[in-house]
Amino acid sequence: MIFNPTAGRGFYQPAKPVDQVAEALREHVDEVLLLPTTSEERAEAQARRGLAQGCDLIAPLGGDGTINEALQAVADSDAAMLPLAAGTANVFARETGMGLDAVKTAASLPSLEERVVPLGVAEFPEEGRERLFLLMCGAGIDASAVYSVKPGLKQQVGILAYVWSGLQLMLHPLSAITVLLGEEKWTGGLIVISKSRLYGGGLVLTPGAHLLADRFDIVCFRSRSPLQYPGYLAAVVTRTMDKLQGVTHRQFAKVEVVAAENSAGAYVQVDGELAGSLPVCVRLGPEKVKVLAPGEYWARREDNG
Repeated sequence: MIFNPTAGRGFYQPAKPVDQVAEALREHVDEVLLLPTTSEERAEAQARRGLAQGCDLIAPLGGDGTINEALQAVADSDAAMLPLAAGTANVFARETGMGLDAVKTAASLPSLEERVVPLGVAEFPEEGRERLFLLMCGAGIDASAVYSVKPGLKQQVGILAYVWSGLQLMLHPLSAITVLLGEEKWTGGLIVISKSRLYGGGLVLTPGAHLLADRFDIVCFRSRSPLQYPGYLAAVVTRTMDKLQGVTHRQFAKVEVVAAENSAGAYVQVDGELAGSLPVCVRLGPEKVKVLAPGEYWARREDNG
């Protein structure tokens, strides 16, 4: 079990009881190795350490960012991953119905089911590197908000730090991004390329997404005017986004996103963490990971094909 000692600290959510989570896991597994993350050894390094010591289950306890870090090591290995919620937005826990109580999740281990999940891959051609993701990749205002957020504020107020950062960005016209999708080409202020229905906690932004899907659910908000985004948000909250002009929705397995001409500060986030800057090519698999989650969540996709 990998845990981030600072994840989820803030006025609305206390730190998770690591010892209680570990004790719940010990009811169902022979041995639990506890590996806290540090500034020198983050979740990816600790996951690799666990794999090297023969662990067949990697359980990152933290936010979606901690889970994403561990994912970089666990992908394409023989080990399964059990994400445990203890962070800021906890999109994975909400998306799968796993719940935000990590102790209960650990205690429910025998009832969880394993599936092989195709991963999203964000390739940064100018840097010669890539980043795997489980949930989503975004470019535009959301990634710029992640870039601008102050770590200290995030620890104090959690997800509200991202809201504040985004509000500051709306004082000026948004950086433009260009999306290349098959034969189509769009320009906008925000694109989200997702394997998760949920975004930023509980918002349903990409309703056709699922971790087992063979393509991304993609939404692009075309306006660069900050004045349009409160209306976009209201439409997302009321689930009337399909009635809005200036919002494009598609499903594809590969997307290219570049900075529009004369546009600066175009960043990319994956699973809520800053991953780099444009250009980026986002594709689905063939990289994969074994994930444990409630059977009801997997069945929603398997029953619908």
